Amino acid sequence: MHTRAALLSVTVLVFASLAVAVQAQIPESRERVEVTGSAIKRIDVETALPVTILRREDIDRIGAVTTEELLKSITAFTSTGSITASQANGTVTTSQSSVSLRGLNSTRTLVLVDGRRTAVFGGTTSTAVDVNSIPISAIERIEVLKDGASSLYGSDAIAGVVNFILRRDYKGGEVNVGYGAPTRSGGGQSWNASGYLGWGDLNRDRWNLNGGVGYEHTDRIQGADRPFARNINVAENNDLSSTIAFPGNILSGPTFARLSSPAFPNCGPTGIVSPFFIGNANSGSACRFENSPFLSVAPEFERKYGMLNGHYLVNNNVEAYFELAYTRTSNTYNTQPVPISEATALPASNPYVGYLNNLVATQYPNLAPGLRRFATAGDTLVLLPPTSPYYPTAYVASIGLPTDQPIAFRYRDFANGPRETQDIAENTRGVAGIKGTVAGWDFDSGLLYAQSKTRSDLKAGYPLYSQFLPLLDSGVINPFGPTTDPAVLQQVQATELRGDIYTSKTSTASVDFRASRDLWQMQSGALSLAIGGELRQEKFAFTPSQAFQIGDVAGFGGNILPVDKSRHVYSVYGESAIPILRNLEVDLGVRYDDYETIGNTTNPKVSLRWVALPSLLLRGSFGTGFRAPSLTDLYTPQATSVTANGSRDFLRCPVLASGAPSDCNNQFPTLTGGSPNLIPEKSKSGTLGIVFEPTPRLSLGLDWYSIFIRDQIIIGGLNFATILANATNEQQFSQFIIRGAPDGNASGLGPITSIVQTTSNLFKAKVEGWDLSIGWRPDIGDVGHLRFKLDGSYVFKSLRQNFGGDYANNADTALAAGGGIIPKWRHVATATFDHGPWEATVQDNYQDSYRDFNANITGTPRTVGVYDTWDLQGRYNGFRNLQLTLGAKNIFDRDPPYTNAGGQFAGGYDISYADVRGRFIYGQARWYFK
Repeated sequence: MHTRAALLSVTVLVFASLAVAVQAQIPESRERVEVTGSAIKRIDVETALPVTILRREDIDRIGAVTTEELLKSITAFTSTGSITASQANGTVTTSQSSVSLRGLNSTRTLVLVDGRRTAVFGGTTSTAVDVNSIPISAIERIEVLKDGASSLYGSDAIAGVVNFILRRDYKGGEVNVGYGAPTRSGGGQSWNASGYLGWGDLNRDRWNLNGGVGYEHTDRIQGADRPFARNINVAENNDLSSTIAFPGNILSGPTFARLSSPAFPNCGPTGIVSPFFIGNANSGSACRFENSPFLSVAPEFERKYGMLNGHYLVNNNVEAYFELAYTRTSNTYNTQPVPISEATALPASNPYVGYLNNLVATQYPNLAPGLRRFATAGDTLVLLPPTSPYYPTAYVASIGLPTDQPIAFRYRDFANGPRETQDIAENTRGVAGIKGTVAGWDFDSGLLYAQSKTRSDLKAGYPLYSQFLPLLDSGVINPFGPTTDPAVLQQVQATELRGDIYTSKTSTASVDFRASRDLWQMQSGALSLAIGGELRQEKFAFTPSQAFQIGDVAGFGGNILPVDKSRHVYSVYGESAIPILRNLEVDLGVRYDDYETIGNTTNPKVSLRWVALPSLLLRGSFGTGFRAPSLTDLYTPQATSVTANGSRDFLRCPVLASGAPSDCNNQFPTLTGGSPNLIPEKSKSGTLGIVFEPTPRLSLGLDWYSIFIRDQIIIGGLNFATILANATNEQQFSQFIIRGAPDGNASGLGPITSIVQTTSNLFKAKVEGWDLSIGWRPDIGDVGHLRFKLDGSYVFKSLRQNFGGDYANNADTALAAGGGIIPKWRHVATATFDHGPWEATVQDNYQDSYRDFNANITGTPRTVGVYDTWDLQGRYNGFRNLQLTLGAKNIFDRDPPYTNAGGQFAGGYDISYADVRGRFIYGQARWYFK
């Protein structure tokens, strides 16, 4: 540790000594400003690197409810690699929201607050910042550096940088209140209130203190209230329903793979009859289950926050400052009742494993071998005894089973009812620093501490296997109809785990320093130098409940163990802007990083800026990147989960309609978590661009980008939907599929017992595309002011390497169920007109069509339609100190386009990018004073 700290100090001193030796005082006639992507302050802010900026007025016109929604207006972001709050339903994301540039995953998109790092989200699967922890009303602007591997911010920013600049130096006050609601019934209402105050004039009083508080709340939306949220669609020949249903299904047949229900065909009100499986030899008489109506397709969201920052002029050249922020967010949502199935494996430490083996040995010594194999495998097999009042004796005899033996069944736990979960995240951040100008050097140095604490609070519907399954085995619960006995229902509810199933905390503590100045005046301009360094400590702690540790919570995996890890990171960097000619500048940068236990790396970067004509700028850059596996990549505890409904095993059963076993269309167990054997990933990136301003009223920008990555660190490994997409994929990715012993199936393969989805280094990747920006302000005379703006992104390559070494272009293709897509073309176009106190804005949000994920019954390729929505907003400033806003998002109330991909349990639409609210009307009032 001391060696690395000394290395950092010596490097900084060498740079500083060199600069002082050649420094010269250079008079400046214009104020110099800091530019995102460079440590050097400049007079001309159009640099060699492509940057998109959302200013406060742009943010207000978008009318977003959450920061997650706000960032969707930046076209370089994709749903692939992002995590949305709604995706927490059925997963363990703890309702995180993250952003992904270029479809390269949120882990490669560096999120900063006021130019500094902050703590990554404290959940179980994250190495990214939760953007919903940053309140919209606190944001002054957002700067998106769409170029990778920054020497200033970090070589791990492979896809780019998102820098949230918060309000500061504010004087006066304002109060904001707002309300919005979908025009459709069924939730989604949203309201917010915030206040902001600032005292002191920094130039006159030498100090400024400002801060604010706020509250936001959005009601949840249930799948039952959105007809497009369905897992069965006859017109599209698609069925992703589940055979783990209520009424339950009995296992029978030679290998106990046949499913049928004594309630069939009267499966309502919670079960359904699928038209696709009628007549199927193994499941044609089974009741099935449709998840979507029981889900919260949008969670109930609440955010409380407060922030305070202050500035004090020590003298005319030096300023001391501090920043404090606290945010508490919670997401509450419903999930369908937990599935109980013989296909769910339990860890050996779970008490039910021993209980079941003892039950079979003592009470059922003549149990059929086909059922005994489940019991000995440690599965959640449940057996209804013949003595149960709910034992369907006549039906058991009709399907060829002995009536003096127990029956095994699959069951959807409506005795406990739907699950309700509340994910809570608390984020705190503090910065203290000093900045200014000394001896011609612009400098900034600060101390930072940021942490993210999260917990998942189970409110209802999560029974403990060790207590609930014996109740099912006792026969007091009716698997084929309602259980109405109050005493039994009281016993059932007593088996639930209520409270925190896990808590987690991540933190970042750092000290940093950077300085820049013009070294000397050359004939072609000033040669500038910037230097800097950072010492950082990262921590990750995960504490599961005891029940979670032994895999005893139905609906969660196990067994998952506590983790408490930390490490140090040491970085130094330098940057120099060299004016080759008056209109040609080269920027050279280099960064050295040393990650404890991982290793060190040095990454250079070069960029070029050429003003070919007064109205024409040409620019380009090239650099290398390095991303070490994070603490959560390495040490997130491994756990089990399940795939989505209707997952297929194409090798074991090529055609479902031929009477294939029921375990060929199932929710298969998955193994997730970190891996301590990960290695760093490395990248190369480049950009070329042009900015053309033929008139002061028209600006055109076009930037090409290319990013190449090897040894990708993939959270969750390969998505189960990719592994099980078709027979070819199953063969290619067979090392990720764990199977049981062969059981006489014609394929010669045993049933899938687990899909391995631990974090892995997988393949190479390359993305390539164009970013387009157009701005036009036509002169319309005294009528008012008119402004047009278009930002678009075109991706023509999103290559992922296969095991064979060849590449597949995934642009314009759904990669997996709910995994997002990278559309070839996406744009956001706005037109704003103002006259006097009136202003009106119309915005078009366009996402191109794409090839669907082939998850339907026949595997027929199809295209997902264009998603094109229009927003409208009007604003009035005619009242003194009062601004009124009225707007509508998705004014034509368009449904998301149908897709086979669906999401985690929710079907019919892509949960990763769709807005389930439909048309949303909102109003905002802002009262401000000085």
